[in-house]
Amino acid sequence: MTLVLVIVIPIAFLISGQQFLNAARDNQERLEKDRIGMMHDLFASLMRGANFDPTFIQSEIESLAVLNPDITKFVIAREIGNEVHIIASLSRDQLDTIVSDPSAYRMGNTNPSESIISAYANNSVRYWQSLRLVQTPASDDYYIFIETSLEHIDSLFAARIMTAYYWLIGIIIVIMLLLIRHVRLIDYGHLYQKTKRANEMKDLFTNMIAHELRAPLTAMRGYASMIRERGEVDPVTRKNAGEIEAAAGRLVTIVSDLLDVARIQSGKLTIEKTEVHLSGLMRSVVEAMHPNAEEKNIQLHVDDMQGDIKLLGDEKRLYQALTNLVSNAIKYTQKGSITIQVEQRKDRIEIRVKDTGMGISSEHQKNLFAPYFRISNEETSTITGTGLGMWITKQLIELMGGSIGVESIKNVGTHVVITLPSNGIGTKQ
Repeated sequence: MTLVLVIVIPIAFLISGQQFLNAARDNQERLEKDRIGMMHDLFASLMRGANFDPTFIQSEIESLAVLNPDITKFVIAREIGNEVHIIASLSRDQLDTIVSDPSAYRMGNTNPSESIISAYANNSVRYWQSLRLVQTPASDDYYIFIETSLEHIDSLFAARIMTAYYWLIGIIIVIMLLLIRHVRLIDYGHLYQKTKRANEMKDLFTNMIAHELRAPLTAMRGYASMIRERGEVDPVTRKNAGEIEAAAGRLVTIVSDLLDVARIQSGKLTIEKTEVHLSGLMRSVVEAMHPNAEEKNIQLHVDDMQGDIKLLGDEKRLYQALTNLVSNAIKYTQKGSITIQVEQRKDRIEIRVKDTGMGISSEHQKNLFAPYFRISNEETSTITGTGLGMWITKQLIELMGGSIGVESIKNVGTHVVITLPSNGIGTKQ
């Protein structure tokens, strides 16, 4: 259908444009004929007013020719006996001569008081010859013969036709571009629907695989933990069970991250805002992550000197975000400490996760919250991860109406700063 429009509309414009131009040309020629008729009427009146005085008539012819440069011939002839004598002419060498072919003038007798106009062409230039019979009260016959060149009018009209064609072509091009854009929009619409269906299938597949993997992985962790905790197990078996439990734990984290990514991208991850006691939440995070920090001899603690600060937010998602940040800090800190600090500002609450780790270069800071981004260098080659934790954290914080940023100095440490609206809830001292 669109292809038909691309063809039909330009053709319709061309046909209608040509009809308009033809009508304009016909109207122009009609106006020109009316002008010649009026010129005949005017000159007939002048001749009668001057009592057909040849001297006066000659003067008026020359004056009229100056005002009308398209007049190439202007002759006043008089019927005397069987001969036609020229008494006035734009070309003075014709004065007082006898017309060799009087029949051409006597054609005016066929329709007295009306102009007879005929056209001919010479060297691609069109001319109009007009003849008018004027009779005196004494029944003497005078003929007004005018030849007019249409070269100027035709060139002017041709220029206007070309301008009209240029405009018409421009309009057609614009219409075709709009139609092409319409076609592309339709294609984009189909592509969007196709991509949407593919994404839905991808999300469905991801959810299915993640759910199917989570159950056996959880079972693996459980059995490995049971083996590790049994008293009669030898040290090698206990160590291997610990490795299995750790590996299964990492896989469970990856599966959880994939599920969160799928929910965030599909817009299905919802935020349930409740009153959150930040002091208790941060201590829960520290308690959960303490074994990991203790493994590396890293001090992990909370700085909540302002008391129990409260806000409206999703406690579960805020816990997840802080856990991600602390887990990252532990990974990239070889010695020193990690502190979770909270501070109440005027209209916002600021949570900082501070570490004394290897720091992040300014170049890497730009991409820190991009999906699947991981810092790649010799120092981080042994650190595992998917590169989704920081991106998920950023999405969760923004869904709660907050923002996240990073302040870091290479080989000194890193501060990841979460800023959340206070929602008007005060601080309990």
